Amino acid sequence: MGNLSFGMAFALLLLTASFAPAASAAVLEVSDFDFNGPLGSEGATIEKVGHNHFLVTLSHAPNQPNWANMAQFRIVRNAKGNALRMDVQFTSEKPLYLFDDYFYSYSTDGSRWKPVLWEQKRNGKFNTLLFPPFDRDTVEVGHQVPMSHRTALALIQGWSQSPYVKVEEIGRSLLGRRPLYRVRITDDSSPHPASKRWVHYIGNEHPGEHNAQWRIVGMVEWLLSDEGRDARQRSIFYITLMMSPDAPSKGWYRVNAQGVDMNRSYHVKGANAATQAHESYVRQKALEDLMASDTPVTTYWAMHTWTGIVEPIIRGAGPEFGARLGPWEKLRDIIEALDTNDLIKPLKLKPVAGEELLWSAAPHSQFGITAVLVEGASVHYQKEQNLEAGRVLIQAITQFYSGLRVE
Repeated sequence: MGNLSFGMAFALLLLTASFAPAASAAVLEVSDFDFNGPLGSEGATIEKVGHNHFLVTLSHAPNQPNWANMAQFRIVRNAKGNALRMDVQFTSEKPLYLFDDYFYSYSTDGSRWKPVLWEQKRNGKFNTLLFPPFDRDTVEVGHQVPMSHRTALALIQGWSQSPYVKVEEIGRSLLGRRPLYRVRITDDSSPHPASKRWVHYIGNEHPGEHNAQWRIVGMVEWLLSDEGRDARQRSIFYITLMMSPDAPSKGWYRVNAQGVDMNRSYHVKGANAATQAHESYVRQKALEDLMASDTPVTTYWAMHTWTGIVEPIIRGAGPEFGARLGPWEKLRDIIEALDTNDLIKPLKLKPVAGEELLWSAAPHSQFGITAVLVEGASVHYQKEQNLEAGRVLIQAITQFYSGLRVE
C-alpha cells in the first residue's frame, strides 16, 4: 500500500471487509442451558442429539410420579443466530396433567413473549418444540405466557405505589419461605363506609396456569386506572396472584412442595393447619378472618387456564342474585356486551355438586357466597389477550354489582 494515499487505503480496507464472510454463530451446547432459573424445571436432564438439537427428559411434581414438571429453561449464552430443536420426553407410563397440553412461549428480554407450539398433538410422553433463529444470546422459555415469582413480585411492588393499594403478607410458602401476598384495592377516602361496600376476592390456585394470572393483572390494571374510580369507591377487592410461589422455578404445574393440587385443597369444615396443604391453609384462614369481619366477601373468583377461550362458570350463586341485582343472566349479558373481541364464552351456571375441596366452588359451600370458576384462555397466545379478558370481566363485575352491598 506504499503508493496509496491514506484515504484510498482506508476505502480499500472497508471494501475488503464488506465481502469478508460473517462470523458464524457459536453452536449451542448442553452447558448453555439452565433449568434452575426463575422459570425452571426441577430434575430435568438434557443431552445433545445433533447440531442445535437437544433432548430434555422431565422429572415429576413432588409425590406425583405421573404429573410432569413443565419444560421451562433458560439459554444463558450463545443463542443468537441459532435455531433450536428441543425434543421433550416424560417417561411415566400413565402421564397426567401433560407437559404438552398447552403452548409455550420464549422471550429474549423477559417481557415480550412469542408463542411456540408443539409439533405433534399432545400425548404427554414425547413432543418437539422448534424455535426460529434467536436474535439475542440469552433466551427464556416457559409455559403459556409465563409468569415467574420474580415477575409477580415486581408487579405487586408496582401496584403498591398506588394510594388505593395495600399489600398484606398473610404467610410464607412452605419450601422457599417466599411471601404469600394478598393485595387489597379500594379507595379508603370514599364517602361510602367500608362495611357497606361489595367485597370481591380474586385468586389463582394452579401456579402453572399463567394465562389466568395475566387475566388477574388485567383486572388490577383496570381497577387502578381512571376508569376504575367508581369500582374503588363502592367495592373492596382482594387479589392473590400466585398461591404457590415456589412452583414457577420448579416447573410445578398445579402443586406446592407437598405435591398437593392447590385447587383441591379447601376444607369446607374450616381451615386446618394439621391436615391441609400449607399455602391453602394460610389463604383459607385469611379468608375466614375476612368473613368474620365487618367487610365479608361477596364473591370469590377462581382464575384458571383450560382449553379454548375464557369460560366463566357460576358454581354457586349468592343471595345478591335475583330480586336484589337481577338474575345471573344479566351478568352474562353485561360480559357479552363488553367483550367486543370475543375472548370470553357466555357465562353459564353449573351449581356445586359435592365438590367441597375445590377453591372454585367450596367458598360457596362454606359461606353461601357467590363462587365463580373462570377457565379457558389456552388459545390466547398473547399477553394482551389475557389482560383484555381480565379488563372485560372486572368491568362487568362493577356494572352488575351496582350501588352498595348494604344500602
